Amino acid sequence: EKVRVESRMEQINVLVKRFRDAIDRAKAAGRFEKEVCFKDFPYCCCGDTSDLLGHYLLSHGICTNYVCGQHYTEDYGCDASHAWLMLENNMIIDITGDQFSGKPAFLNYSKKAYIGKMDAFHKLFAVEKYDVRKTVSLYDLGCLDPARLPRIYNIIMEYIE
Repeated sequence: EKVRVESRMEQINVLVKRFRDAIDRAKAAGRFEKEVCFKDFPYCCCGDTSDLLGHYLLSHGICTNYVCGQHYTEDYGCDASHAWLMLENNMIIDITGDQFSGKPAFLNYSKKAYIGKMDAFHKLFAVEKYDVRKTVSLYDLGCLDPARLPRIYNIIMEYIE
């Protein structure tokens, strides 16, 4: 049983790194220049990225939950949000945490791909039950522009190695 869990986590590690690397390569090739959210990846696209990665993992038989937390301060109330995926064993998968590097209030978090237990950075974001949902196919999200995320996903898939 333990060996199966460890090999499953190794598979997840490989898939997650492969997906993040593909996004970085697509961005470097200028493929997101016309995409409002993704042209500045990883900044301000954690929600979309979590949906895209969740879809990719689901296509490999890995079920996750989409999680979105809110960061609150006394002065401003909610001043930031951040989204990531969570496995059923409560392991976090986050491939956009590096958007917070250089921001002391967010611990200068600079990990491009984090897979692990709840850490100090993720604890900065309050998560309510309604901020968590099962990951679904990109085609089941009900977006205003249902072709946008599949279009971005297809670009990323061109760079998967």
